[in-house]
Amino acid sequence: MPADTENNKTSPSPIVCIVDPDEALTRRLADLLEALGTEVRCYPEGHALLDDLAAGTVCVISEARLPDMTGIQLIEALRERLPDVPVILLATDGDVAAAVSAMRAGALDFIEKPHVDRLLAWRIRHLLEGDVPVTGAR
Repeated sequence: MPADTENNKTSPSPIVCIVDPDEALTRRLADLLEALGTEVRCYPEGHALLDDLAAGTVCVISEARLPDMTGIQLIEALRERLPDVPVILLATDGDVAAAVSAMRAGALDFIEKPHVDRLLAWRIRHLLEGDVPVTGAR
């Protein structure tokens, strides 16, 4: 019996973008987030993401220090293009001052590496379920 294509249409997966030059980390995070039912797009620098931004992006996860800009500069550029997309910053050597600056710029969260996987999965799962505010403090 032929499949009923009208009733079997699937909606596109939500898109999560990861911006980090660390390929091993981005692959690990992509595997984790794809298991949550998202499409994951990875970029080595901020401008690559900004050149490829897509409708349907539900979250951007970025290293706080990118080769071409800071995470805060990326947040500012994203606010001009997709103002409601939450941004989570990751930092290898984050401190309280960096976290406060990120939150003031509008980051949804600031997570220190290497403790990323579980915290990030928890945050994204709740974001997809609508349990988390869309943007951080401004």
